[in-house]
Amino acid sequence: MKICHFIASSLFGGAEKVVLNLCNEMSKTHDVYLITFDTRENLQNLSPSVKCHSLKEFKRYNLFEIQKLLQLIHTIQPDIINTHGAKASRIVYTIKSFLPCTFVGTKHNARKGKIFNKMDYVISVSKEAEKTVKAKYTKVIYNGIQPLEMSKKEETKGFTLLAVGRLDKIKGFDVLIKACAKLDFPFTLSIIGEGGERENLESLIDTLSLQKKVHLLGFRKDIPSRMSQSDMTIMSSHSEGFSLVMVESFFYANIFISTKVSGANEILTDMFLVESDEIAIKIKDIYTHTQKYTKMFDSLKSNKQDMFLLKNVSNSYIDYYQVILEKSL
Repeated sequence: MKICHFIASSLFGGAEKVVLNLCNEMSKTHDVYLITFDTRENLQNLSPSVKCHSLKEFKRYNLFEIQKLLQLIHTIQPDIINTHGAKASRIVYTIKSFLPCTFVGTKHNARKGKIFNKMDYVISVSKEAEKTVKAKYTKVIYNGIQPLEMSKKEETKGFTLLAVGRLDKIKGFDVLIKACAKLDFPFTLSIIGEGGERENLESLIDTLSLQKKVHLLGFRKDIPSRMSQSDMTIMSSHSEGFSLVMVESFFYANIFISTKVSGANEILTDMFLVESDEIAIKIKDIYTHTQKYTKMFDSLKSNKQDMFLLKNVSNSYIDYYQVILEKSL
């Protein structure tokens, strides 16, 4: 099958990483193309077997650039196009009558994206995201990864906490830092990620006198090992699509808790879900009963890991493509 993925983003975050992973996995057995506004710097982990076309970013009303995109698609002649996110889906929807193939859009969160209501085929990364879609045919396919082998956790002094994500208000890192200020036992919190909220978070850390306990590590490439060597990983987001941090935690983290956001509500049990204003209470309880929580999370991981294996996720996409192609005949 000849598959073309299109994501209209100049940033590199969770959704972009999902697309890159899917392209790499699908290219093992299919002819895969990627159209993107991204740069080669962010695509350094893209498999050489994926044919990548990086376009200059444009708005959906730029007729000249849209014509170039349409010409490129006609040159590729894919069996199916998979757009990712609202912007890419809007752009391709405007030219759907001129496409040499059908297309499906992937909705990566439960927010915005009215364009998906106009489309025939939509893949949602969570059940909550699917509820926001009124397309004719929808399919829920969770995100996945290709896990790495990790060594067992080494003994450390104090309780080690880890959070991962771009430094954005929606990630709730300010709430997490304020919760940590209430902890009355030895701990450290490491936050991996970069973004516009760094200055505000640094100021908050100073105000709460947490300079020796809370550390902003910036971008890191060792997230799996950091997870495996931390006592627990925390997602404090106010909103999510289907977090890759959560997926990674199912392979690398010793304990993982999350606020009650999309995706986490569907996968985690109540023991590992927390309200934003009760994060400190939950951390204290885990610190007191670490062995119990570790055992329970190990059990949860063993029951869920298969659905997050990239190979299985990729196969689910391919199976749905086949269904779409059969319907479009």
